[in-house]
Amino acid sequence: MQSNGINRVLQSRLFQRFWDVAGAASIRVKVLGIVLGVIVLLSLFVTLQMRAVLGDTLRHELEHQGEALNEQYLNDLSRLVQAGDRRVLDGFLATWREHYSSGGHNTIVDYVLIASDGGDLLARAPVAVPDGGYTDIITITTPIPDTGAYIELGLSERNVWETVSVVTIQLILITMLMIAVGFAAAFFLTWILTRPIYDLVAATEAVTRGDFSQRLPRWANDEIGQLTVAFNQMTESLGQAARERDERDRMRAQYVSNVITAQEDERKRIARELHDSTGQSLTSLLVGLKNLKETGDPAEIGVRIDSLREVVGRTLDEVRVMAWQLRPSMLDDLGLTSALQRYIDDYQQRYAIKVDFVFNGMDERLPVEMETSIYRIIQESLTNIARHAQASTASVMIDRRRSTVRLIVEDNGVGLDLQAVSGKSLGLQGIRERAALFNGRLTIESQPGQGTSLFVELPCDDTLTHPKNGQNHE
Repeated sequence: MQSNGINRVLQSRLFQRFWDVAGAASIRVKVLGIVLGVIVLLSLFVTLQMRAVLGDTLRHELEHQGEALNEQYLNDLSRLVQAGDRRVLDGFLATWREHYSSGGHNTIVDYVLIASDGGDLLARAPVAVPDGGYTDIITITTPIPDTGAYIELGLSERNVWETVSVVTIQLILITMLMIAVGFAAAFFLTWILTRPIYDLVAATEAVTRGDFSQRLPRWANDEIGQLTVAFNQMTESLGQAARERDERDRMRAQYVSNVITAQEDERKRIARELHDSTGQSLTSLLVGLKNLKETGDPAEIGVRIDSLREVVGRTLDEVRVMAWQLRPSMLDDLGLTSALQRYIDDYQQRYAIKVDFVFNGMDERLPVEMETSIYRIIQESLTNIARHAQASTASVMIDRRRSTVRLIVEDNGVGLDLQAVSGKSLGLQGIRERAALFNGRLTIESQPGQGTSLFVELPCDDTLTHPKNGQNHE
């Protein structure tokens, strides 16, 4: 068990090592390696197979030739064996061996002998046996009729293996030629296949550095061509997204700058009103109290007290108005719809624009941050209508369904040229920014002379709502 575990660990490590080396090679090297590997393996298999088949075929052919040689001289040998002249038999066999071992034949006869069935040697050519005996021979034995003897022919296989070697060398040369041609073809094909990939890699590296202007030509209509098209579409989308992001960042920075400026202007206005109105009222109150202290007539005291009470009342009203402008207390106390109704009533009196206010599904309170954003969105929308739309009527609708709150603000004004105001209206940018805080989106529909419609959709989790008559909780 332990040795099996060690073997598996070693195999896993070897495989991982091989995979690390193979994975580090480039695509060109891999393709070239595959092509050359296939050619070499196929050529090796064909060479070995051809060598074996050719060797067996030539050996069988050599055996048939030997049998034919033996049968060709059986009658002559039968007569000579019956005559019993050993010298004549040796001479006949020597002549036979020399004739069929010459260059005019494709056989080499190492030896030929005649022996009796009992094993007695009757004739032999050559007479002497070489040291070490005979190797690589085919032995063919044929009985000699009417003699009780047989002829044994030893044919050398040297011609067979020389032929096999020549064919093998030719196959090796052909294999080398195939490797050269295959390497050239594979290199050309890999160049065609991998050049677009390397271009894609270089362009991708440029994209990672923030250069979204990269575009690549489509080389072909294959998968790489489709990948090139997809890459171009991706860089186009990324470039567009980057431009939009830069524009949003620029608008956000400008919006934040204007918000800060507006805050400072609001502080100046409040300070001025506190100084000019509330400060003067408090100063009058102090002077009146001082004069009241010095007055001895009871009737005069009552008159001055009534005057001071009026001063205090006016001061209190001014403070309440400033507090309402900063943040409507009704938004916290009674909720979004009541605060909006109060604002719309004041708006209609101030601008003489009729506003229809409709809400649905607002039985429960929304999160305080969302209620504030909705209030400011509608406030900004109505302010834009009063400033730019030249409208006589407008409508505001709040529709809450399940986990979505939809706001619709419409007017019958002069409309907008959306391309002209895109990215330039800080009011619309502010609405878009407030909607984005809750992953919402703003949609504007407008044409010159046909009014404007603003659609704001805000996701809202039902678990974050609050009872209508209860208090807001963070």
